[in-house]
Amino acid sequence: MKLLLLFIFLFYSTPCVGQDNDVPYYGANSENLRFGLSQMDKFVESIGQDKLLHAGGCYVISSTTASLVYNITENRKKAFVYGVLSSVVVGGIKELYDINHGDSNWADMGANVIGGTLGALVVTVRF
Repeated sequence: MKLLLLFIFLFYSTPCVGQDNDVPYYGANSENLRFGLSQMDKFVESIGQDKLLHAGGCYVISSTTASLVYNITENRKKAFVYGVLSSVVVGGIKELYDINHGDSNWADMGANVIGGTLGALVVTVRF
């Protein structure tokens, strides 16, 4: 049943325009690609590229650390905790550096925590 639902969701294509009914859907074409990219640009502008970079960097750090810890200990809880903590510590050190050399704010730390949590939770890289 799960496999059937997966195939239905993967192969059934619908327009992802939210609640905006003014945008017509004409199938897969270059206009829809441009529309999708413009929506992604609006998303990046609303969150901010800096926050996405913080979340992405911490995602990579936490997923790598969680994978290494899991391969050594075979304990998922310990891997998750070490993954999140490593990314938050590295992100915190970066924010401490930004106090004197850049723009430091709490929203960056929030992005660090979100990226670190998602990285440790979602991805397990086998080494």
